[in-house]
Amino acid sequence: MQKLSTCARPPWPQLLGCALAVTLTACGGGGGGGADTSSPASATTLSGTAVDGYLQGARVLLDVNGNGLPDAGEPTATTDANGRYRLDYSTLSSPVAGMRVIVTGGVDTDTGNAFTGMLTARADGAQAGQLVSPLTSLVDALVAEGFSLDAARLKVASALGLSVADLATDPVAALASQPVLYTRQVALQRAVQLLASAEQGSDTAYVAQEKVLRKLATVIVAQSSPATVGELVARANLSQASAGRELADAVEDALNEALRSQGGRASAKASLKAMDQIRLEMESSRDYSLGRAATRLDERNGGSAYSGLAGSVGKAEAINTFTRRAGTATTVNQPASTAGRLLASNCFQCHGTGGVGGFDRIRGSDAAEVRDYLRKSARSDIMAAHAQGYTSAQLDAIIAYLKQ
Repeated sequence: MQKLSTCARPPWPQLLGCALAVTLTACGGGGGGGADTSSPASATTLSGTAVDGYLQGARVLLDVNGNGLPDAGEPTATTDANGRYRLDYSTLSSPVAGMRVIVTGGVDTDTGNAFTGMLTARADGAQAGQLVSPLTSLVDALVAEGFSLDAARLKVASALGLSVADLATDPVAALASQPVLYTRQVALQRAVQLLASAEQGSDTAYVAQEKVLRKLATVIVAQSSPATVGELVARANLSQASAGRELADAVEDALNEALRSQGGRASAKASLKAMDQIRLEMESSRDYSLGRAATRLDERNGGSAYSGLAGSVGKAEAINTFTRRAGTATTVNQPASTAGRLLASNCFQCHGTGGVGGFDRIRGSDAAEVRDYLRKSARSDIMAAHAQGYTSAQLDAIIAYLKQ
């Protein structure tokens, strides 16, 4: 049985309920580089795709020593706009089959949000087509519990009513013919991240997510008939299992209806982004009621779209609302100085690129207001929790960038 790994902390404070800043270059380790898909695969490259939606700019690590960290000499790569990566392991003397492929960071191209989760998979005998996804992460959790890779794949597929081949299928590429592959995977990832937030304690976010996946692996081992993601989550021995089920079911319901709507894929993307905003509200407030989180967002933004998307009434209208919002482009000029941009990008998921076009404008003179939240209790306001994740120097850098 493999020991639970501990993944590297990001280089800046991990903010409660706010997307981590995205580093679009490979960090740590040797053999780095982007997914150069223009050159042919060689006998010493491992290539594939990282997908929740496609993850762009994510770091892909071949974890040679199994500790979950990007150590010197371990191959790393950065994914391209379609989530593709290519790991060069020509410096390794050991066979790569069975090693973990770990994906962190980057941007989920389906939502435009920073990806704050972690995806894992076990390299197999093939050198190409190595998919890393929420479902392969669940397979990896069973392997860590002592199952062979083949047995773990069969268990996960059977528990979710899928085939083993489905686990290796790109869910975005197969969206038109097999939408369930996509809806179940994104629902699984969001439930895992929500539950990890509730259970995190002193753990890193990545370690907390692995622990949640281990709990789900235990459920799958005992599962005798196919179930939905929500049903599996509800059976896990976790404090917020019912909230995890509610979120997973709501994500699947919203995406299934969005995909059937006239907007199709565009509506699904817009709806998923809105569901992510609800999840982040649940995590940052530590109030794990889906309905109350949606209501708070509606109160801040006006209307009832979030409640409609999360509930059973008004879902179609809510999907149309978010689809229309997503289709309204906001042009933002890049400030002359990019100092502080990486830190400020944490804010963009809620407040829009450059601090414009999201919940509230924080570009220009309004940016300095973030300092006011340092005088409040972290639990008194969502922005107070965010602001207190930074040092004073980091806040100054963010404010200087946004005030340009």
